Amino acid sequence: MDVDQLFALFDYKNENKPLSENDNVVVELYETPLFWVSMFEKLIQNNNIFNHKLEIIFKHDEHFDPELLIEAGDIIVYNRAYSFIAMLDLSNDDHKNALRIRAKQSYLINNLTSAMNFFIKYEEYEKCTVIKAILKFIQESLEV
Repeated sequence: MDVDQLFALFDYKNENKPLSENDNVVVELYETPLFWVSMFEKLIQNNNIFNHKLEIIFKHDEHFDPELLIEAGDIIVYNRAYSFIAMLDLSNDDHKNALRIRAKQSYLINNLTSAMNFFIKYEEYEKCTVIKAILKFIQESLEV
């Protein structure tokens, strides 16, 4: 893959430039359920690591409360992460397989539980319903 072509996807100066075949491959990756589940996980995992580092850096700084920064970051990250898993359709076999694959080799259940707890805290119960359905599917799939 040509790095210049990859960065060209984000080139807003040339909005009318047609995509090449290689560009389409990258765009198609964004449209796969495995990508959505992986991005959900990646966002939450990176956020957890970042929050931990913030606490370490600022634990001795009496003039700065890292909790405010962590809370603001959590709002952004969890909502963006949710936008990825909200695209999943549990009646689609490809989407189910993506969940099965990631559940077997990752921290997906922990991340989904963490997201559900976050949305419960902010009383966003419609998002909790979506997450709960995904968790239920994963748990039933792993039992078989």
